[in-house]
Amino acid sequence: MKTICFVVPSFPSVTETFVTNHIIQAKIKGYRVNVLTKNKLGLEASSQQELLAEHRILDNTFIIDFKIPRNKTKRRFQSLILILKFFKYWKRTKDISIRERFSTLPFKLNFYNQLKKISVFHIQFGLAGFDIALMKSIGLLSGQIITTFHGYDAHFHNSEELRSLIMRYKRLMEESGHVTVNTPYLANKVKLMGCDYRKLRIIPMGVDLNFFQHSEEKKILKNLSIKLISVGRLIELKGFEYAIRSIKLLVENGYNIKYTIVGEGQDKEILQQLVSKLNIEEFVFIVGAKNQNEIKELLIENNIFLMSSITDSANRAEAQGVVTAEAQAMGLPVVAFRSGGVPYTILENKTGYLIDEKNIEKYAAAIMKLVENPVLYKKMSISAKHFASNNFNRKTLSSEFFGLYV
Repeated sequence: MKTICFVVPSFPSVTETFVTNHIIQAKIKGYRVNVLTKNKLGLEASSQQELLAEHRILDNTFIIDFKIPRNKTKRRFQSLILILKFFKYWKRTKDISIRERFSTLPFKLNFYNQLKKISVFHIQFGLAGFDIALMKSIGLLSGQIITTFHGYDAHFHNSEELRSLIMRYKRLMEESGHVTVNTPYLANKVKLMGCDYRKLRIIPMGVDLNFFQHSEEKKILKNLSIKLISVGRLIELKGFEYAIRSIKLLVENGYNIKYTIVGEGQDKEILQQLVSKLNIEEFVFIVGAKNQNEIKELLIENNIFLMSSITDSANRAEAQGVVTAEAQAMGLPVVAFRSGGVPYTILENKTGYLIDEKNIEKYAAAIMKLVENPVLYKKMSISAKHFASNNFNRKTLSSEFFGLYV
């Protein structure tokens, strides 16, 4: 069976569960799996500790370390030795400064020479793939390169930033046999960055439907507390400010609301201050980060999922948003802003509602519509499960990736 080397910036990560899920699926499929990262973290950094431990993924996770000596004399001597050792590859490098050719490139050649037998390099996040593409371009590595963009790695604010990305990704785009993205929204951005459309595949990030499932029928009762939930990093892009402001409108209209926000981030204090300013502390609860088991339990307890992501001040938007699929798999209808790739994760007016960005009045009205119509809510809940099962089954989507590992 082939050896697949997953190349990621950091591993494991609390927020990037989809990466861990696919790595585990590859191992279950029978592939030999390695993980290559610049920043190897412990199990405590993951929300999937049990899965990582069960499959011993960290045992095969290796740090990218070129072992460049700090001593200047020793560094120059070793560099010369390595240039001679890998001269046929060293001389082929192009578009690299003279300083890098002599200072770091020899040590990179020595490091990546260990990976010559790797069958496939699956780059998770384009920014992690520059060195692999370089080594492939000069013939040191022969393994196939598959690059998966997730969103932030394809962000540009203006035409100048786009031109910069085109130059940075040029070699990676050329050396990648396949480039995958999670939504048509992201596909359009990656094509603008110079990706050959013939290499491009749209494969959404899937969810574990054996885990994210709940057999009991979802109900909503207006006379009881209406439980709403969001999951995500507490940053501007996630738009929690607007979800919170919509809760204020619901409270003013007499609804008994409990809104739970799961996540940590730089805007936590700002959001807590907003909750206090709006005088809705008894209705909004920011509960911090949770692991996958805890998130599942919260999805069971709640009625409606609020996906409040927006286009932020840096012009970034959500590329997909796996959490909407997880919520729908658990039977929660979704109320979301029409932002980035989010519309591709919801069946509009059947599994949830899409509202123009930051329009809190219509956002609150969509929530009210579900609360006021138990029959509609039940129908949407059932449709949400079917939609998630048909479109975001992790096993099915992982098989699409496996089909590229040829």
